[in-house]
Amino acid sequence: MGAERYRAAIIGTGRIASLLERDPLRGKPCTHAGHYGAHSRIELAAGCDVDHERLAAFGADWAIAPAHLYGDYRTMLERERPDIVSVCAYAPERLAMCRAAVETGARGLWIEKAVACSVDEGRELERLVAASGVAAVVDHPRRAETRYRAVARWIREQRLGRLESVHVVFSGHLIHTGTHAWDVLLDWCGPWASVSASLDAADRGGDGRADRWPMSDGRAADAAADRGGRAHILFEDGIEAFVTGGAKDYFVFQFDLVFSAGRVRIGNDVWEVLTPAASPRYSGFDELACVAADTLVEAGDRYPTPMLEDLVRCMEDGERPLQSLASAVEALALGVACVEAGLLGRAVEPHTLSLFQRVESR
Repeated sequence: MGAERYRAAIIGTGRIASLLERDPLRGKPCTHAGHYGAHSRIELAAGCDVDHERLAAFGADWAIAPAHLYGDYRTMLERERPDIVSVCAYAPERLAMCRAAVETGARGLWIEKAVACSVDEGRELERLVAASGVAAVVDHPRRAETRYRAVARWIREQRLGRLESVHVVFSGHLIHTGTHAWDVLLDWCGPWASVSASLDAADRGGDGRADRWPMSDGRAADAAADRGGRAHILFEDGIEAFVTGGAKDYFVFQFDLVFSAGRVRIGNDVWEVLTPAASPRYSGFDELACVAADTLVEAGDRYPTPMLEDLVRCMEDGERPLQSLASAVEALALGVACVEAGLLGRAVEPHTLSLFQRVESR
C-alpha cells in the first residue's frame, strides 16, 4: 500500500454518516466520519446536508470549519474536489449524487444502502462506476463480519449437514432494512428462483396517494412506498427463506438457519450454534444442544481488510472489493422483487422482475 493521502467528503451527515458515533454503547469507529477520522491517510475535509442544525453539529464533532460545510452537494463537490465521497443521503438522489462525485474527479465512492430505487437505476450506477474506473463499496458490513463468513463456510462445507431453510426477522422496511438481509441471503444461498410476498399497508403522502403499478412502457407512474411485509424466497438450489419484516415495538435483526444436522441463530443480539446430542427427555433420541459457537470459527473466516481500507486498496490496485456495487445491486433486486410480488399478488421470478419499478427507501 502506498503513502498517498486522500481528502474525503460526506453527503448527508445523519446517523450512519456521523451521529451514531455519539452512542456510548457502540464500538468505535462506527460511522463514515469516524472511520475517516481514524484513518492515517485520509482527511475528512467537508460535509453537506440540507438540515442546517445537523450540518453544524457535524462540523463541531469533526472540527470542520463552516467554510467547508454546504447545503448543496453539487457546490461542495465543485469547490472541494474530494478524492473519496461518502453518499449517505436518502436513496432517491443517490445515483445523481454518485454521478456528480464522479464528474468532479472522485476516485472512490462509499455508498449507503439501498444503492438505488430501481434495478435499472442500480445497473446505471454500475455502468457509471465501471466506465469511469472509480472504486466503490456499499455499506453491507455483514458480508465481511467473521461470524457471517463462518456460517457461509459451514454452508459450503455442509458442516451441519444440508441447509434446508432460513427464517429471517427484522424490524424495518423491506428495502431500507431488508437490503442487509438480502445481501446475506444471496451470499449464503446463491441465486434466487422465485419470491412471493404480502405487504403491510403503505404510508400515504399528504395527497393521499397509494402505490401505482408501471405504465404500459414499463416505467412506473409512481414509486412504490417502501414498507414491511412477509416474504417466501425459493433459491435455485432448493433452500427456502421465510421473512418477517416490518415495524415492531422493539429492534431485531436475526437469522435462524435450519440444517439437516444442526441449527444456527445469528443476528445483532444472538450467536448460537446447536448440534445433535442425546436427549435428556427421550431415551434413544437425539435433540439439539448448544455448543460453543466461537470454537467452530477459523482464522480464515476473518476478512483481513476493513471496508474503508478495502476501498483505498481498490482505488490503488484496481481490484474488486468484497462489499461490491454488483453485490449490492443484486441485493436491491431481491428486495424490489419482494415488493413487486406483494403489489402484484403473485410470485415473481428473476426474468419477470420489473427493472423500472421504483421503491423509494429512506
